[in-house]
Amino acid sequence: MPRTRARSLPRRDWSFLAYIAGDNDLSDNGLEDIQEMCDIGSSRRLHAAVEIDTRGEHTGSIRYEITEPDPTGVAHRTVIERLPERDTGAPETLRAFLKWGLTRYPARERLVVVWNHGAGFRTVRRDIAYDDYGTSLDMPEIERAMHAAGIRPSRRVTILGFDACLMNMLEVVHHLADQVKIVVGSQQTEPGDGWPYDRVIEAMKKPKRPEALARSIVRTYIQDYRRRGDSNVTQSAVVAERTEPAVAALSDLGKALVGILPDGRGRLSGVRSKVQSYEFADYVDLIHCVRLIRDAITRRGIKGLARRVETKTRKAILANGWYGRGVSDSHGLSIWFPSDRRTYLDYRGKYLALNFARKHRGWIEFLDAFHA
Repeated sequence: MPRTRARSLPRRDWSFLAYIAGDNDLSDNGLEDIQEMCDIGSSRRLHAAVEIDTRGEHTGSIRYEITEPDPTGVAHRTVIERLPERDTGAPETLRAFLKWGLTRYPARERLVVVWNHGAGFRTVRRDIAYDDYGTSLDMPEIERAMHAAGIRPSRRVTILGFDACLMNMLEVVHHLADQVKIVVGSQQTEPGDGWPYDRVIEAMKKPKRPEALARSIVRTYIQDYRRRGDSNVTQSAVVAERTEPAVAALSDLGKALVGILPDGRGRLSGVRSKVQSYEFADYVDLIHCVRLIRDAITRRGIKGLARRVETKTRKAILANGWYGRGVSDSHGLSIWFPSDRRTYLDYRGKYLALNFARKHRGWIEFLDAFHA
């Protein structure tokens, strides 16, 4: 198929670009989400476009543009380009989508959604955007795809939305801080319906600062599932560049915790058994974790370092929401803290590939000592 040249449209305030990796059991949910976008439509302030790969609905991927409502008040999905079958888990596929979307839909601010199942950083092949007939993207691959698409510290995506499970981890947000200003996602698994896109698009059509829009997405997501009666859901917005001080503070705490091992292992195991965890039990709420450490460890220096981690983490979290008793100690960012040695050793290599573990080694040193 000949390569289609991306034609640039007039510049608008916002562009909404959704990468829907639906070549899996979420295929129908992806199509339903596009309909939610069409229920509202774009505007003179907002570009809205989608690339979707489905399982069985059509061959290959389709790039749609969501139109403004017509005179009858109905918006439509217009086919801009049909693409051959591709692997949504390949970095090149994401890079091509971003390059196309950012070129064709120029805007002062951009919201990019990566849509799929999610697993944080640590599964063997299904981190995010996985294709049942291909591969998946891990965090270094997303980082490289964004860089190859021209996304730099001087040209960052305003909001990156992870409409996927388990993605709002300190390690994940920190890894993408050079490409993204704000990350919106969930600490816990998400229901299959994901984001309420009609309300997201509606909010984007009104004058809003990026911080206000991110808060609005968090608020409407929780409101939507509370109204439905679906509990144990989370959503948060995090300012990516503010994760660096939190990572540094956690590293200092980790180094101090090494100093109380092995004698303090029992108390730390008690913390680990009580802390708020999620579908992957080795993902735990960071603020709840350091609060429990502060209460369990009597050494004054460690108490002060735990307070510092909480303070720095809170400064990074722009908005946090949860609904349901099972997630009531959720504060907006998770951290990796496996309780068993086998899980730790299985995924330690992937953890070391994250920027989080390269510059500030204290937390990984603690995990090494805890699982020695």
